[in-house]
Amino acid sequence: MTTGISMNPSLFRVICILHSIIALTSGTLMMFYTEKASIFGLGSEIASKLKGSTPHDELLIEISQSYSGLLLFAIGLVLFMVSFVKDREFHSFFACGSVFLYLLVASWRVLFEWKIEDLAYEWPKQALGDIALGISWVFFLVYSWREKMSGLSQAQDSSCSLNQPSKDAVVVTEATKPKKRICCACPDTKKLRDECIVEHGESACTKWIEAHLLCLRSEGFKV
Repeated sequence: MTTGISMNPSLFRVICILHSIIALTSGTLMMFYTEKASIFGLGSEIASKLKGSTPHDELLIEISQSYSGLLLFAIGLVLFMVSFVKDREFHSFFACGSVFLYLLVASWRVLFEWKIEDLAYEWPKQALGDIALGISWVFFLVYSWREKMSGLSQAQDSSCSLNQPSKDAVVVTEATKPKKRICCACPDTKKLRDECIVEHGESACTKWIEAHLLCLRSEGFKV
């Protein structure tokens, strides 16, 4: 169980770095190779139509493209830095936000870009690209959810299996006989122990395991 759980931060980092590389590369091309980037993304015919009819228009369009490239480059840097965050709750929050943003961008292309005649044949390809990037985060969320459910199930099964009498939980006298089943005793420490094991693995949760054992002993269980 520990090995499976430790994969999530690695998966988050891989997805972030891949998206970062895409953003950094695209941003660099847009800043320093504006014309070539337009030809690569839209084709030479459409790129020439969108270039502008006067030198002034060409300059404005080039500045606009360069600024967009700078923003994209900055987004790539942010993604790279975020990839080293280890907070699992932040991972889920960031993944949900990324899915939402990619869907917004794809929706914008569908609602507005199709109205521009020169882009009428290009927006479906770009919208599919945005959706594909969003799906990578959906995959991360589904994978994380399945791992979390699997870890919780295993933790509950292992704790409730102690319900049966064993050598580690022996009733000595009527005076010390526990008044409840072991899997139902000490719910607070049990919850903290299980959450810690699911998040970090059993080896990192000695503190909470010992606290739960102490609580069980105080309830009359000899563990």
